[in-house]
Amino acid sequence: MHPNLQLSPYPSDKVIGTALEFVEGITHEQKCYGTFEEDMPDPSFRFRVALVQHDGDFKMHSHEYSELVIVLGGRATHATEVEEYELETGDVFVIGSGRRHGFLGAQGLKLCNLMFDPAQFLKGRKPLEEMMGYHALFDLQPRDVSQGRFRERLHLSMDDLSYARNIVSNLKLEYSGGEAGRELMIRSSFDLLVTFLCRVYGRKKADTVTPLTAMAKVVSYIRNHYRDPIRIEDLARVAHLSVSQLQRRFRKAYDTSPVQYINNLRLHEACELLKTSDYSVTHIAHDCGFGSSSFFSTQFRQSLGESPSAYRMRSKTKV
Repeated sequence: MHPNLQLSPYPSDKVIGTALEFVEGITHEQKCYGTFEEDMPDPSFRFRVALVQHDGDFKMHSHEYSELVIVLGGRATHATEVEEYELETGDVFVIGSGRRHGFLGAQGLKLCNLMFDPAQFLKGRKPLEEMMGYHALFDLQPRDVSQGRFRERLHLSMDDLSYARNIVSNLKLEYSGGEAGRELMIRSSFDLLVTFLCRVYGRKKADTVTPLTAMAKVVSYIRNHYRDPIRIEDLARVAHLSVSQLQRRFRKAYDTSPVQYINNLRLHEACELLKTSDYSVTHIAHDCGFGSSSFFSTQFRQSLGESPSAYRMRSKTKV
């Protein structure tokens, strides 16, 4: 951490900083508290978009929510708990909940800040979870501070930045307006922006082998192939690692082994099918990647403490 940046406690009932915000062509000073309650008080819709400008230093701080940041212009040094680097127009990164960061020597630094609750805006987006860029940008990078992950941030070309800015402009209009369907339009625009950024990241980093991209590619592979037999050797090849390296790095990133991650994903998908479909237990077992219904039932009982049939009956009774 740079010595010129003071720490701001988290969570806090005090202002962590101010920025010049642009709203409908008018600028005003906007306070930031870093908490849901102050910055986005509607508990059913934890979202906010702001176009801001920073000048000078902005002290180290953290947020209760996640923040997607797009650099639109200007310059500054971005400081995190583990590194500092110069920002460039077109840089994109995600600040996860509780992660400290700040800015040094900002000169006309113009940012698009999209503040959101991941549980409301990202959870359960299966098509996103199949994309390598999603795991790199919105999963691994925001919560891993150990290896200078921000250096693997996305950098947009001028054409891609222009496209992203168009989405942001429409999103900002909906956010500031009050027409029917406002929240649906915001969610749809946010999904479009996130999907676009994930696609660009995957395209740019397809041939890049780093600790971040390796794990992102592995998890994306698992999400796309969990219905099929997956060998640990297959995952090691995807990551360009030895089996032992893969297992060690995967556990560090996800606090579980690759095999257990696959098993948990298959069980989760099986639970959804048990609740929402009339497929037989045998059909669900094979559809979710288990070799047999007996193995599926054993794994299910060990993890959830009841049989698949009992789980289905209990779930349907609740409805």
